[in-house]
Amino acid sequence: MKQYLVIDVGGTAIKYALMDEATNILDKGDIPTPHESIEAFIETIGTLYDQYQSKISGIAFSAPGRIDANTGYMYTGGAIRYIRETPMAELLTQRCPTKITLENDGKCAALAELWKGSLKDVDHGVVLTIGTGIGGGIIVDKKLLRGHNFAAGELSGLPTNIDYHDHKFNFWAEINSTGSLTRAFADIRGFDPQQTTGKDFFTAIDHQDEDAWAILNEFCVTFANGLFAIQTVLDTQRVAIGGGISAQPALIETIQAKVDELFDRMPYMPQRKMEIVRCAFANDSNLIGALYHHLYE
Repeated sequence: MKQYLVIDVGGTAIKYALMDEATNILDKGDIPTPHESIEAFIETIGTLYDQYQSKISGIAFSAPGRIDANTGYMYTGGAIRYIRETPMAELLTQRCPTKITLENDGKCAALAELWKGSLKDVDHGVVLTIGTGIGGGIIVDKKLLRGHNFAAGELSGLPTNIDYHDHKFNFWAEINSTGSLTRAFADIRGFDPQQTTGKDFFTAIDHQDEDAWAILNEFCVTFANGLFAIQTVLDTQRVAIGGGISAQPALIETIQAKVDELFDRMPYMPQRKMEIVRCAFANDSNLIGALYHHLYE
């Protein structure tokens, strides 16, 4: 069975795995993401290629930013600011002469769930990954929706208000990222927000901390409102929620409760309530989706 080097580029670390076509992980690790230059990035990938060169039939990437998955051209690179208007697949192939494919990380997560996870039995679904922003991938008629500019599913930018009289334009990621939970908790407790983590917050939830529960309830109300807005456009069957904090049962349960309340209050609206589930894959979802794109698209 053929093997592939599969790479998930993040703002802090680059995760990598040697995988076969059945998604078995034969080896894995991570290295710091270089932030100095495109040349440093390419050489970092090149060292991984050198390590696995004799074993692999190609390299599959998951990466942040707006990416033409057909050509491997990266218009943006998310938190990796030096990646902009970059023919990434072409540059990488010069250093690593093998078949190279690239796909956006949120879309990789959706492909993983479509292939072997929580969306494999649905025609219309959405994956939302809660992290520093809100990543996403949209499945329509069992196919990934990329959009005209390859930006479909970039739901961090969903407006939270459209009333001109507010004289403001706020984004969904500002109120429903992991950071919005931890900042609110740090604020109320007088903690350093830079040192307060999602783990700290959900430890307080586990200990039935009233302040933490009030913050979580408000978070899930606004998250449910965002899901309602998405449903007006997509009329989807199932929403799968991922990201590090999705492993917390309290999060999924509370989001589901707030979605139920919202739809129960407005039975006259044409959109119907979607099913809320947790993503089947956690830290490996982007790797699995990148491999799917490499093999089948």
